[in-house]
Amino acid sequence: MIASLEGGGAERQISDMANYWAGKGWTVILATWSGLEVADFYPLDARVMRVSFANPANGAARQSRIRVNLNRVAQLRRYLKVARPEVVLSFMCESNLLAILAGARLDLRVAVSERVQPAYHTDFPWTWRILRRILYRWADEVIAQTQDAAQWLTRHCEAHVTVIPNALRALPEPSREKQRLIVAVGRLTHQKGFDILLRAFARIAAEFKDWRVAIIGEGAERDNLMRLREELMLDDRVDFVGQIPDVLDWMDHAGMVVQPSRFEGFPNVVLESMGLGAVVVSADCPSGPADLIQDGVNGRLVPVDDADALAHVMADLISRPDERARLGRAATGVRERYRQDVVMGRWEECLFPNPAHAGPQNARGVSEAK
Repeated sequence: MIASLEGGGAERQISDMANYWAGKGWTVILATWSGLEVADFYPLDARVMRVSFANPANGAARQSRIRVNLNRVAQLRRYLKVARPEVVLSFMCESNLLAILAGARLDLRVAVSERVQPAYHTDFPWTWRILRRILYRWADEVIAQTQDAAQWLTRHCEAHVTVIPNALRALPEPSREKQRLIVAVGRLTHQKGFDILLRAFARIAAEFKDWRVAIIGEGAERDNLMRLREELMLDDRVDFVGQIPDVLDWMDHAGMVVQPSRFEGFPNVVLESMGLGAVVVSADCPSGPADLIQDGVNGRLVPVDDADALAHVMADLISRPDERARLGRAATGVRERYRQDVVMGRWEECLFPNPAHAGPQNARGVSEAK
C-alpha cells in the first residue's frame, strides 16, 4: 500500500520491492489510494497485480475528508477479507494509519514503514500525528530506515520498530568518464534544499566557469527556484531538467552529486550515486546521509542549511580531481553493504517471522478479489 506511484524515493523502493518478490514467484498485489489521475512513474513486473482504491472524483468532492478516509478503510477492509493476504505492507504515514485500521482483527500481519524522519515532518496535519501515536502500537511491525527515526518512533509511539535501510538495485559498472557537471535530484520542495545549492554555486560559479548544475525533478518550488536562479544570474549555468524515469546515467557521469536536503528518510540519490562511483556532497541532515557517508573517506558531509560551507567543499573538490576520484572509488563500497538480496532478506525476516515460512507462494482467494 502507498498513496500513489508517482515519482519519488518511497515509490521507487516499493515498486522495486514488488518486482523483486514477484520475480521469486510470490503473489504480490500493489495497491494505491490514487486512481488513473496519477500515472504510475516506475515500471512494474507484469506479474505484480495492480489495484486502486480511489474514490470517484465527484463523490470525493462532495464528502468531508473524514468520510473519504472512513470509506477508504471500509473499502480496503472488504478487499482484504476476499484477497486474504498473509501480510499487508504500507509505506508513508497516512496510508499506514488507514492500513492499520483496515487490517484490525483480521488474520494477517500489518507492517508499516515511515519513509522520512518523523520528528521533522512538521507539515503533517496534527490530527494524523495524534493518530500515529495511538495506532502505530497496533501494527505488528513498524519499519524505520535509520536508528534515529526508530528511536523517535519507539519513544513517541510505543511501537515495535525494526530498522531496514533502502536496498540498492542492480547498477551498471561505474563510468570513468565524469563530466564537469554537478547533479542534484529530488522533488522541488523546501525540504530538499535546492535553494541552498543555488546560493552555494553562485559563490563559486565565476571561479569555475566550465562547471554547470543540473537539477532533476519537479515540485511546488519550481517557480521560486527559477526566480532565485535569475536573481543569482545563473540562467546559463543551471538547468532544471524536470522529472525523468531514470537518473542513473546522469549520476554516473556527474563530476559531483550534491544532496542539500534539510531532512531526509534515507536518500536513494546518495546511495545510488555512491554505488555508481560518484563523489557525493550531502548535508549532514537527519536522517540517512551519515549512515552512508563517512566524511572525507567515501564522500563529504556539510552542515545543514549552510551555503557557505557547501560552496567551500564544492570548490575544494572541483580543484582536486584526484580527491574526487579517490572518494568515488571508496563510495562504491555501498554496493555490497546495501545489496538488494541482502536488504530484501531482512524485509522477509520482518514480514514472515516464522522461520518455517519462506514467504507467500500463492495468495488465497486472489482471483475472486480482482
